[in-house]
Amino acid sequence: MSSSMTNIGGHHPLVFDVVKTNVGNAFHQSTGAFIVPQTGLYVFTWSVRITGGTYHSVDLVVNGKEEGAVYQISEGNEDDQGGSTIVILANEQDDVFLRTNMDYNKGPLVSNSYGYTSFAGWKLN
Repeated sequence: MSSSMTNIGGHHPLVFDVVKTNVGNAFHQSTGAFIVPQTGLYVFTWSVRITGGTYHSVDLVVNGKEEGAVYQISEGNEDDQGGSTIVILANEQDDVFLRTNMDYNKGPLVSNSYGYTSFAGWKLN
């Protein structure tokens, strides 16, 4: 993300406006979804950056089902960043994206030159 997201509610899909690489055009920038182009093992990794006094849980969702999550909390005035990585067997046309957890979110998701909220995925085999 090139900038922070504010006023985020539960089950809010994360849309990433900056795309560094998109070989095969599997990532759909307008929706934030990665549509699996070919069945196989895939790696998905994401990071979440937040400001002091906030918290967020961000879920990796495959075809509507949570397959992974990262929970990040920052107390006081400190910013914090955390991430997660998952390897899954994904089928062609599976829909993979990030969204905020329904219950665990407060405050903005931060993206700036000090650290970015990000998402990446690629095929292993």
